[in-house]
Amino acid sequence: MRALTAVLAMLSMVSCGANEVIIRVEGDGGNKVRLDADEVQPGFNLLVDAGSFSFGEVREGTYAIRVVTSELVVSDTLKVEPAPMTDVRSYGLTVTIPGGRNGPHRPQGTILYAATPVSVRAWDLYTIPAGGGEPTRLTDTREFEQYPAWSPDGMEIAFARGHVTTNIDIYVMAADGSAERRLTEHPERDEQPAWSPDGGTIAFLSHRDGDVAVWLMDADGGNKRKLVQGREPAWSPDGRRIAFTSGQYEGNDEIYVVDADGSNLRRLTSDPHYDWHAAWSPDGRRLAFNSERFGGEELMLADVGSGSQVRVTVARHTFEQDPAWSPDGRALAYQGKMNFREDGTLAVRFSQRTGKYKPLGSFDIFVVPAVGFDWDHVEERPIMPINLTNTPDRDERSPSWRPY
Repeated sequence: MRALTAVLAMLSMVSCGANEVIIRVEGDGGNKVRLDADEVQPGFNLLVDAGSFSFGEVREGTYAIRVVTSELVVSDTLKVEPAPMTDVRSYGLTVTIPGGRNGPHRPQGTILYAATPVSVRAWDLYTIPAGGGEPTRLTDTREFEQYPAWSPDGMEIAFARGHVTTNIDIYVMAADGSAERRLTEHPERDEQPAWSPDGGTIAFLSHRDGDVAVWLMDADGGNKRKLVQGREPAWSPDGRRIAFTSGQYEGNDEIYVVDADGSNLRRLTSDPHYDWHAAWSPDGRRLAFNSERFGGEELMLADVGSGSQVRVTVARHTFEQDPAWSPDGRALAYQGKMNFREDGTLAVRFSQRTGKYKPLGSFDIFVVPAVGFDWDHVEERPIMPINLTNTPDRDERSPSWRPY
């Protein structure tokens, strides 16, 4: 037995073979793509140019590799066998980006949002050009106006009005803030309106029967009916499905999708950390949402068909929440906290209660290409989010984007 043990020990000493994985990305159109090879090499989720990327000392296993372009989430898997006794065994995977599917985003349209002073809460609604400029104020009341949403034609705005100490209901007004009309009137809160793509139906969050639930109503406020337990409804572009957040089914906030008639419920995310605020891309292929999986609150993209999910904002000491797609599907607006000190470092503080770093400052409305941005563990940052509002004395939230 001792002799056999000695032989095995000698064999292990001379077994110096290894596996390497080479991933090739082809056809980026001259713009950055995101290569998520975190399963192959922990921490490798980066913006890159087309080219070859080599990873050594890869163990046996099956690995998912994902590439995000301005219009696609592409995923594939690679199976790696045990390392050879000697030499290096190479495994290759090529991801080819279809022509024209990684074009640049050119900002256009108008972003609608809710804002309040930090010191005295008084939420009102504003718009700002997507390419930057001065905001336009739409409401100025003593009540809170929140959760604004453009109608599909951009001619109307649905929103919630009220106060947490009284009541909150759903209203609709013209794009310039005129011609208000009230759609709900109930002792319990109604908020978070979302238009169907044809403009005929509004989904909304309601507490009216004791549940936290998504309800539907006709665009004139009639025919109210309960759909599913959850919140933050978002319609698919074809009007057939609604994505939403719920903690009622698994005891943890996850993203679900349900048919508009309440059938075919399925869970899209499954993680011990919270996932919130789903938003459909204009082509219906992707969902953007924010997640707490990585220490802060980052944006993720999910391919609706495959379920493949990729983190696209790699900055764990910042907040990126409540994404809204650009009309061309190549960028995201979101409410975020990414504030800097005079020396250029992020303004954060450590919480003894949670053991996490939290960003300091107020929420602003940001815009970033759909491939996201990198902050952690990199020196070069070719893409950075654009702070549209940049108001340290105000919070801005809940962006909604129309094409003009």
